[in-house]
Amino acid sequence: MSNDLKSIPLSRRRFLGAGAALIAAPAIIGRASVASAEKSFAGEELIVMSWSGNYETVFKETVIDPFNAQYGTAVESTGGWDQMVPQILAAPADTPPFDITIGEEYVSIQGIAQGLFLKNEVAALPNLGAVYPYFDETRPGAEGFGVPFAIGTCMLLMRKSLDIAPDSWNLLWDERLAGKVTVDGSAWHWPLSLTALTKGASHKIDEMYSLASAEPLFAEIDKLRPARWYMTGAEQATVLNQGEADAAQTYSSDAFGFLQDSPDEYVAAVPKEGTSGWTDRFFKVRGTRHNNLANLFSNYLLEKETQERFLAKSMVFMSRKDVTAPDHSKDYPRTNEDVHGRFQLITMKGWEKITADYATFDSRMKLSISRSADQ
Repeated sequence: MSNDLKSIPLSRRRFLGAGAALIAAPAIIGRASVASAEKSFAGEELIVMSWSGNYETVFKETVIDPFNAQYGTAVESTGGWDQMVPQILAAPADTPPFDITIGEEYVSIQGIAQGLFLKNEVAALPNLGAVYPYFDETRPGAEGFGVPFAIGTCMLLMRKSLDIAPDSWNLLWDERLAGKVTVDGSAWHWPLSLTALTKGASHKIDEMYSLASAEPLFAEIDKLRPARWYMTGAEQATVLNQGEADAAQTYSSDAFGFLQDSPDEYVAAVPKEGTSGWTDRFFKVRGTRHNNLANLFSNYLLEKETQERFLAKSMVFMSRKDVTAPDHSKDYPRTNEDVHGRFQLITMKGWEKITADYATFDSRMKLSISRSADQ
């Protein structure tokens, strides 16, 4: 990665990232085999940072608690959004605030550039062999850092009574939904990326990485006529549940909540153009005093049963190639080519370009929000 990454700002307004033969290799994980690990780590503590909110709730229930039950460990989770790197930098190098942290592409470039994340010990991670190649193919220069867990995405949510299938991002501009859509106004990058999918050449989001090529995309956002630009997940829920809006640009974690709480009220999907998203990747933090347990937990994140439990209570895409998708995950991709066709990341290289002029992008998005509100 470029040395310029070390100058990237340490916060942003919001976020919401081995060969097959290893599977059959002797399962030596840290200081113990799988057979003896259940006793080897009993009582040992480990702190894992995940995304906050509903994500952490599901992560604790489907990953943390079963792991502790199996190994007798004292693993705990804590939640955050984008403050991971500043927290690590503020702590002594040999006493990090957590042992493992989640990170998407933005957090990844910060942590790797600052030397805060440890490279994978591949021999301790036999389950890496079951992961889609996509997860390394989209991160040139950062291979070997962190274990890929899932892909979170933007989704289109619609009220069922509209009788309009959520099959295209162009519906955000549809006259039938004028004044009845809610869009995330807390971060310009997601609405901009979705606009690129519908207006950009060959439905690629690369156009959003420079101000010159992004300006036509901002001009399209100017034309949106939303009921409201929401700033938090709670505000999004209020706007929809009170009937102020009938459709939303939302996210995979939020969409699952709406469908779970009101299954007869909403429908959500990834539209035909595909969607933008981010990868949930878990990194071992430098200075951890629980290296071997961190390896065991990282490999556990990649187990088929672990990923299927998490998928059953979410609408993300998991990193393993062989998970069985639940009924609520329609059209779940089944090949590496399908994954590339469905999901477009705001890449690490993309973030490197964006952050060079982030304040200008941010100001332009505020202008778009103002213009769309005046229509």
